[in-house]
Amino acid sequence: MSDRNKREKAQDVFNQSDYVFAQKTTFENAFPEIEHCIVEVHESGYGRSGRGEETHRYRNPGEYINCSNPVCYNGGFNIGGPIREMVRSRETHREGSALCQGNEGSPKGRRIYGKCMNFFKYQITVKYRSPNSL
Repeated sequence: MSDRNKREKAQDVFNQSDYVFAQKTTFENAFPEIEHCIVEVHESGYGRSGRGEETHRYRNPGEYINCSNPVCYNGGFNIGGPIREMVRSRETHREGSALCQGNEGSPKGRRIYGKCMNFFKYQITVKYRSPNSL
């Protein structure tokens, strides 16, 4: 797929957005109490070349995990929210699932052909810094 036909994914759209009441930052600045965060994502769906499944691992991810469907615009799901909830309650492990938030359509999202049907199962593991190292 050429760059001209590349669909922006959820993290791309987030990076280009300006927010009135929030400021974007790095993972390390957002979560200074976390030594590292590992997210394992199992993605399944029809979007890629036929029905497929993929597993990815992310260390200290961004706000979104992107969808791998090549015709999905703004695709992926928010992982920042579950991580923030984990930090508030000092959880070290969480599992969950999410549907893709994107739409299959034209490269800039102007024409929508339908919802992306990709599905994500995720596991988040957080290792906190010792209180002495903060």
